[in-house]
Amino acid sequence: MKKNIKTLLFMFAASILFFYSCDDDDDSILNGSYTDVMSNNLKSDLVDDASISPYEAIFDVSPYFNKGHIPFATNVGSVDNLGTIISGLDKSKRYLVYCHADGPSIAGAELMLMNGFTMVYRLEGNYGAWDDVSFEDIAANEVNAKMDAGNFEAIFDVSPYYDDGHLPGAINAKGSAGGTDLAVLIEGMDKTKTYLVYCHADAPAMAGAQLMEDAGFTNVYRLEGNYGAWLSAGYDIEQ
Repeated sequence: MKKNIKTLLFMFAASILFFYSCDDDDDSILNGSYTDVMSNNLKSDLVDDASISPYEAIFDVSPYFNKGHIPFATNVGSVDNLGTIISGLDKSKRYLVYCHADGPSIAGAELMLMNGFTMVYRLEGNYGAWDDVSFEDIAANEVNAKMDAGNFEAIFDVSPYYDDGHLPGAINAKGSAGGTDLAVLIEGMDKTKTYLVYCHADAPAMAGAQLMEDAGFTNVYRLEGNYGAWLSAGYDIEQ
C-alpha cells in the first residue's frame, strides 16, 4: 500500500513538472534554443545601416555560396565544415546560420548550441525567404561569368568615381558624378531581368540594390567587396 502511495505521489509531482515545462508562456523553454529570424527583420538589420551588422558572423552552410548569398556571410559550405571553424570564436557573441533548406541550417544552429554558443540565430524560410525581400550578394568571379554569358540587362555604378574606372558596360548611376540617378534610370525598365549594382563601398551599393528590390525588381545582385574586389581579381575595366 505504501509503495502504491509513493508511486502515486511521484506521478503527481512529475505531472506538475510536465505541465509547467509545456507552458507556452514560460520563457525558460527558450533557454538553450536558437532563435528564428524573419527575413524582413534581417534585411532591416543588414541593409538599413550597411556599416553595422548585429552578428559577429553569418555562416552560409550551403554549397551554393557563389550563386548568391546574404551580405557579410562567410562561405562554410556544409555543417561539417562549420564544426571545424567555430572552436576559436567568442561564444557570447551573436551568430546567424542559414542554408537553402531547413535540415542543414537547423543542424548548424544546433551544432553551435551544443558547442556552448549562447546567442545563435537561424534565418526562417532559408535563403529563399531572403531572396524574396532583398538583393543577392555575388562574388567578382561569378559577376565576370554572368557578364561573359550576357546575363545582366544593365550594370549600375552608383559611386562618384565612375570616370576613374568602372566595370565594362557599366552605366553611371550617380547624378552628382555626371550620370543619372539610379531611381530615374530604372523607371520603365523590365523588372524581371537581371541587374547588377556596385560601388566603392558597402552602404551605397546596398542602398542602390535594395532600392531596385523595393521597386519590384526580382533579380538584383550586388558586387561583394565592391569595385576593389573586381580590381583585385584582375578583371578588365573601362575608363
